[in-house]
Amino acid sequence: MTPYSATISNAMNTTAPTPEQDRILQQARAGDPQVIARLLNYKLNPEGINAKVTWSKSRLQIDLSAAEFPQPQRCTQIIERGLKKLQIPGLSQVEVIGNLSEQSQPLWRQTLSLASTALAIDLAAWLESGSSLQDAVVNLPAVSSRRSDITPLPHPEAQEQKYLNFQLGIENPALLPVESIQEVLYLAIAHVLPVPDMPDCVLGIYNWRGEMLWILDLNHLLGLGGLDLESLSTVTVIILKFSTHLLGVMVQTIDEITPYDPTLLQPPDGLFPPELEPYITGYLRETSSIVLDSEAIFHAPILQRR
Repeated sequence: MTPYSATISNAMNTTAPTPEQDRILQQARAGDPQVIARLLNYKLNPEGINAKVTWSKSRLQIDLSAAEFPQPQRCTQIIERGLKKLQIPGLSQVEVIGNLSEQSQPLWRQTLSLASTALAIDLAAWLESGSSLQDAVVNLPAVSSRRSDITPLPHPEAQEQKYLNFQLGIENPALLPVESIQEVLYLAIAHVLPVPDMPDCVLGIYNWRGEMLWILDLNHLLGLGGLDLESLSTVTVIILKFSTHLLGVMVQTIDEITPYDPTLLQPPDGLFPPELEPYITGYLRETSSIVLDSEAIFHAPILQRR
């Protein structure tokens, strides 16, 4: 390991940086793209990946190049964790582009949102560890805007439930209860095997841990217009569970896990189109989000032909 690499290593891991390590971190937090690239490459180079960092207005662009990529999920996890540790002021979005060394066209693109809470960081930890989502969130600390030296007593009637925030279509925030989710995947579309004579909302099947997992476009199923798959090389898939059954639903993007009081949900009656209403358990006015019923998705009439 070169002296500079050793300094980078210590800067990324020590809790009390030396003056030289602190100088490197300050340069990165000031937005120096070369220093940011060196910090990221300390983690990415052992994976056979090299990062080049540039700024495009207020967005950070990270171009990755490799002879052979691991799953995009692995790359974006390393980058997201590194940038969250750096806490670069004003940086909220990062575009990551994966390039194979001998190809002129990008292999995949992924936009990361860094404007998240500690719950979102724990979600990233769950994705990397492979543990179940329920195990990852049941012991998470509550997020509070109160002073840290005040410990509020829990209200005996408060029964908050954790929800995964995600996006439907372009401007449709939605929620799913955490207990109905098994896992989140980032899939290359090429790995989904099309199946003939299926509804348009069904992409096909994917070999997930030795099991054939059905993948469908949730936007299309709910009548919100399907995603533009021709412009995507990878997709975000939420694996829903109901009883002993699993189903993969492709969505626009996922965000953080947030606790809400389910008693604040407004009944969906009359608020949404009749064809959409059966899939909604409630409407959260606080975030203008619909809460979806995973069981209703499993029993969608169009899917009963599977």
